[in-house]
Amino acid sequence: MFGLPPIPPLEGMHPIVVHFPIGILLIAWLPMLVGVIDKKRRNTWFASAFMLLLVGTIGAFAAVFTGEATEETVGTTSQLIENAIHEHEEAAEMARNLFIATTIVFLAVWLTWAKINEKKKAMVAVAGGALVVASYAVASLALANAGHLGGVLVHQHGIHAPITAQATPSGVLNDAIDELGDDDDD
Repeated sequence: MFGLPPIPPLEGMHPIVVHFPIGILLIAWLPMLVGVIDKKRRNTWFASAFMLLLVGTIGAFAAVFTGEATEETVGTTSQLIENAIHEHEEAAEMARNLFIATTIVFLAVWLTWAKINEKKKAMVAVAGGALVVASYAVASLALANAGHLGGVLVHQHGIHAPITAQATPSGVLNDAIDELGDDDDD
């Protein structure tokens, strides 16, 4: 019978939430690049890049929040594990903060470029573009490092988020689906 798994508690949401900002933030360079090439639709591409940065950065807040909730439930068995968790947490917060800065830098450069006269656009494009590329590269490396450290926690140290609540094994939704599907007249 088809059934949906139960929604995990907040402490178990980290593995679900964390992958969205990683994926979103690591592809934000693509519309930036296309916007540089496609002059006709540049603002549309830059708006897309900004939205990816904004949504990804908001997602990074959710990832850090759910990670902190998960940390509360994970019992540390050694100083090594405790240090690994702390290192991952610090790296994730650093990546989030760097993407806040990158999003602000991108928006500032884009708005400045859009508002100035044609003579200065090339200068702003080169200088601002270099600043955006540098900021994005540093933030992306920090994000990749945080993700790697999270992978080390899971795959090397065996630390897992509690993905199920203290509920029935089949879940309430599965029971409701079974009730709806039970149409025999016996």
